[in-house]
This record gives sequence, C-alpha cells and structure tokens, in this order.
Amino acid sequence: MTRFVAVLGPEAHSGAYQAMQETARRQGWSISDAGPGLWIASGRASVKRQPLAIGEVVLIGETSTRAMTSDGVIRDIDEACRDLTRTLWGRYVALLLTPDGRLAGVFRDPSGAIDCAVSRSGPAWLIASDTPDWLIDATNDSPGLSWDAVAAALRDPITLSTADLLRGWKTVPPGALHLPDGRNRVIWSPAIAVGGSPPATAVQLRETVDAAVVGLARDRASLLVEVSGGLDSAIMAASLRASGFQGKVLWLNTHGPFAESDERAYATAVARMLDVELMIVERRVQDLATGLALDHPRAFRPSLNRMDAGYDGLQAELCEANGVEGILTGKGGDVAFLQTATSSILADELRDRGLAALFGPTAPVLARRMRRSAWRTLRAAIGTARRPRDYAASPNVLLHPDIRDLRAVPHPWLSDLDGIGSGKRQQIVGFASNLGLHSLSRRNEKSELLHPALSQPVMEAVLATPSYELTRGGHDRLLAREAFADRLPEAVVHRRSKAELGGYYGRAVAANIALLRPHLLEGHLARRGLIDRDQVEAALQVEHLIWQGGYLELMMLALWESWMEAWLR
Repeated sequence: MTRFVAVLGPEAHSGAYQAMQETARRQGWSISDAGPGLWIASGRASVKRQPLAIGEVVLIGETSTRAMTSDGVIRDIDEACRDLTRTLWGRYVALLLTPDGRLAGVFRDPSGAIDCAVSRSGPAWLIASDTPDWLIDATNDSPGLSWDAVAAALRDPITLSTADLLRGWKTVPPGALHLPDGRNRVIWSPAIAVGGSPPATAVQLRETVDAAVVGLARDRASLLVEVSGGLDSAIMAASLRASGFQGKVLWLNTHGPFAESDERAYATAVARMLDVELMIVERRVQDLATGLALDHPRAFRPSLNRMDAGYDGLQAELCEANGVEGILTGKGGDVAFLQTATSSILADELRDRGLAALFGPTAPVLARRMRRSAWRTLRAAIGTARRPRDYAASPNVLLHPDIRDLRAVPHPWLSDLDGIGSGKRQQIVGFASNLGLHSLSRRNEKSELLHPALSQPVMEAVLATPSYELTRGGHDRLLAREAFADRLPEAVVHRRSKAELGGYYGRAVAANIALLRPHLLEGHLARRGLIDRDQVEAALQVEHLIWQGGYLELMMLALWESWMEAWLR
C-alpha cells in the first residue's frame, strides 16, 4: 500500500523530528529529503519535485501524463491544482510550497486512492496517509476521537471517507485543496466533471478504460487480476490482456460454497477467451468463521476493505506468496458503467430531450427491468425530472434513535448538485460511496489495490456521458458491453444476472455470533450510547439473521467497534 508521512517546517531536520525520521528508517520506511525544511517517509511511494512560478509542488505517489495540456500561466495555487487535474492523473497527494518553502496547501487527487490528513505538531506540519505507530509514539500524541464526527459518520456511512474522526487531524477530501487555515476548497468534483467534456462514445470509453489499466499496471512486475465472472472484472482483465502486459499475472477466481455465489462458468469462459490460465479457489463452509475479523490497526478511519476478512486474508496470502505488486479489480464498474435500473435514467432523458423521450424505448426497458408498469415508471420519471431529489442517507436501524435522527452534513461531493439530473446524482452518490474501496486492508499492505473504474479519467468520461447513453435507453451497462463485446465471451456480454454473496456474509456473521455479542454489547458503541443495545441484542440471533437479515448492519458496527478499540484500548 502506498503510505507516506511528510514533515514540513524549519525544524524538520532537527530535534524530535530528526529522531522521528531515524525511527521511521529503522522500521523500513524510505526517507526522501525534499528540501531544507521537508522530509518524507514513504512506503511504495515515489516523490517528485516540480518547480512552479509561484513556488514548488511535491508529488507523492504515482502519476501518469494526460493528453490534455496546461491552460497557461499558473498565477495561484488553485490554478496550480486545476493544472494538475488537466495534465496528470493517478494516485497521488501534492504538497504546494511557497517560494520560501512554507506550506501553501495540500491537494489530493480526484480518485482518492491515497488517504490524506493534515495536522500541526509544534512548529511542523504533518501530512500523512495513515498513522503508523512510530508517528504516534514520536509525537507523544495519541489523538482522541471526535465523537460528534463519529456519530455523523455512523449516521451516513458515505461521509466516512472524508470525516475528521481524530482530534487534531483534518482530512483532505479527494479533489480538494486543503489550506493552512483548515479550509478545504473544491478543485475537482464529480459535479464539475458532469459538464466537463463531450459524452463518450463506445470507442472512446474503451480507449479511456484501456489507458487507465495501462497507467495503473505500468512499472509493476506482477499483478493479481480478479476474474469474478462478472462484466466489470472481465472488462479490466480483457484490457490488461490487450495491453500486452509483460509481467507475471495471477488470474484469480474465488467462489463461495453456495450456488448463488459460484460464477466459475462465466470466469472460465473469460479465461478461455483471453487464453489465460485461471486459478480457482473455493471458499469453504469451514472458512465461514474466518469471514469476520474483529481486529483493526490504528488508522484515520474504519477500513471497509477489512469487512470481508476471509477474502482479504486469502488475497494477502496469494500476494505475499507470489510477489504480487498490484491487484487489478473491476470494483466501481457497476457505478461507472451504470448497472442500476431506476426511473431517474428516464428523468435525465426527459430533462435533456423533452417530450420526445416519452416515445422512446427507455420507459418500457426500465419498466421491464424494475418489474413495474410503464405508466408507473413514466410518472416517477416526470416527477423526478421536475424536482430531482436530494440525497438522503438510510441510517443503520441498529443505531440509537438519537443518532438515527441526527441532521446529516452531506459528503463534499454531494453538497452542491444544482442543475444536475437525478440519474447523474445517483451516479455521483455511487462514486462517493465507492471511495471506501481504497481503504486499508491486509491485501493492500502486501500489494496495491488498483481500481481503473474509479480512476479520474474513467470517472470523467462516464460522468460527462448522460445516464441514458451509458445504458443505451435503460439497459444494464450497455455502452460498456458494446465497447468491449469483441474481447469478451458472449455469455458474459449478454449476462444480466449477478452473483449473490449475501447468504455467505450472513452465514459468516452467524458463525461469529459468540464473538460479536461481547464485542458489540459491551464495547465503546454501547457505552457511548451510539447503538440501540436492545435492537443489537435482538439482531444477534441466528433466527433473526435467517428471517430478517441485518448482517451488513452488524458487520459495519463490528468494524467501527474494532477501530475504536484500536485507539481507546
């Protein structure tokens, strides 16, 4: 996983900060001397310095050059950050310095692939992707939790990726410029990208995805490629195969012990089409007990990638055994290429095309997919076209009523969507939710999680393309299917079903009830009154899980409890 801690200030190379640097080096971190008052400890992150007319930018992470060029003279740091989004993309954090080496701002790339938060420690600035033990120990600062922020993120999980959960640390949202006075200024957001370029054709979408895969795979000697059997992972696997990647590749399919989670037939068809050898690993019934882990490292926020502990551990072991440097996934493709059937797609078409949209194919296609009448679909679309609904989070029913009733502050990407249609709003909500896919896990401690569908170029291409064009009139990801049809087996191109892992996760929770009871009923969530203890106790019954579900709500609370325990024990 790309990790870094930057120390910036006039005393960065002396006293306690020098001792901190030596501790980091002893623990295996690479140290980059980036100037008289700046040093950066990093793990798998390159550091590049680039002069600017207004100072200097230090890029931490990985970048690829875009075909777009600079608009001209850089007069301020806002324009410098916009210039970065036009000329570069990747997985990076940018430190902007004044001509005399002081901090002017911190910019986080739009994909949000590397977490970033900023703190002041004495005379120095600390800018970090996470909180290694040596940093906490060296600064003698184990920050307390900001309980108001914790409650707000519990109320709306989408805000987790940008919440300031640790006192003294301010999160830099993806696409935002963080200023020394603590403010964040939006430089890039999905809402800006909606009108940022012409809609993508099938050919352009294919070229964009191909370029994203090439950029993320470049300079890596070995990859693990997920081949789930679904469309999105098949597209990314096919793009990698078409790129002529010369490194070692482990093509992986995993399946659960139940029929609804077994996609081997589709995955095998993809492997046969790509002429690659597929590794198939079964997740057995005996493995259910390992499907939920109740440990968590100290980090800026609970890590959603750790929720499926069995899958996380399996990939971590494979990465370590095979020297894997990157894990290529199709995650986020359902949002990017637009899988969901919703009347909001027709609402977007009505906004753009007027009454002509009523006589097109979109209404009957969506009605069939949603299993409702065309008239009902039309009524919903007309109402939504007139007044697009604002995002409203559905709170976890196991939270205390006072927490469920909190007035939620929206994710920064969802705070200003005026003039954007309902279908695009739902896509933006999906992208904000998927920021959690970049979070810490056992597998990305060994390697790098690479999600091309969540890269800046792909997000920009699909956000600029109307929802009814991505779906070709309401169909499931039809533009993407057309773009990659000649690379994929017909069974996958025409497939409309999807594996169901809910049963597996429900059984994993059931297998861990004896551990979950004290974890949740006697933990910090309960003691702080953040959960409805009676409701949680009722949910921790096998019969309840069978007949009413609720396993995802329990898994999320268990994750939060483990994260809290890491900081408060």
